[in-house]
Amino acid sequence: MFKKINFNEKEKKKLISLLVIGALCVISLVAINFLQGKQETSKTNQEESVAKQNEEGDSKVSSEKDDLEKQLTAILQEINGSGDVSVMITYDNSEEIEPAYNSSATKETTSETDSSGGERTVETSSENKTLVTSDSSNPIVIKTKEAKIKGVLVVASGAKDAQVKQTLYEAVQTALQISGHQVEVYAK
Repeated sequence: MFKKINFNEKEKKKLISLLVIGALCVISLVAINFLQGKQETSKTNQEESVAKQNEEGDSKVSSEKDDLEKQLTAILQEINGSGDVSVMITYDNSEEIEPAYNSSATKETTSETDSSGGERTVETSSENKTLVTSDSSNPIVIKTKEAKIKGVLVVASGAKDAQVKQTLYEAVQTALQISGHQVEVYAK
């Protein structure tokens, strides 16, 4: 069934070289596949940590928004004649968080000229972005952009009096640094 094949020395060297090259190719493919899987896992973990931080940030932002309403309510109730006060603040957008990235870009240009005078230029560029994380694997935040206030509604029992209403109106503008058209004060 199988015949014994006799190779001379030159053919043995070629066969061994081909087998070594084939083994190196297989090892390289396995290593590349393993490294890509590791990078994808790393990217997935980073994306999950950013999503987790955004969720935590959203609950923190809503808590801060509620705190701002409570603070404003408390301070407006201190105004003489204001009585019972309720405050509602609306926002134009939510808080934006910008995480830090390490990025590296490479650009390679190759020019070739063939024997008949033709010229070819090939440009290759690549960019690699990696999320920067702290020791606890949380992304490092470069800057946080606060939510923009769209409008404020104040309802107070003392707002029947024009002077109290004007004082509440000005107090909200001053406290939140917003313009007058964004504030409405009504009587209870």
